[in-house]
Amino acid sequence: MPVNIKASGVLKQYIAPDAALEDVHTVGEALEQLALPELGELIMLVNNRPAYQQTELADGDTLYLLPGISGGSASPARNQEPSDPRS
Repeated sequence: MPVNIKASGVLKQYIAPDAALEDVHTVGEALEQLALPELGELIMLVNNRPAYQQTELADGDTLYLLPGISGGSASPARNQEPSDPRS
């Protein structure tokens, strides 16, 4: 039984909706087989639980790959009044 691969966001263009891999034992091995381009940080889940490169995979598991969240600013915008939450 294969390991199912699900992707979201920009990763969907690199991974088919019904993707599955055979003979992978860790998340790292799965990522090597997928040969994704460098897209920055990935959030990885196995069966909806946080996963890491060394997380072991078993037949029938589902590996979810999500692009990392980035952007924004640590400081508020200058010269801008805060919006009124009542409006």
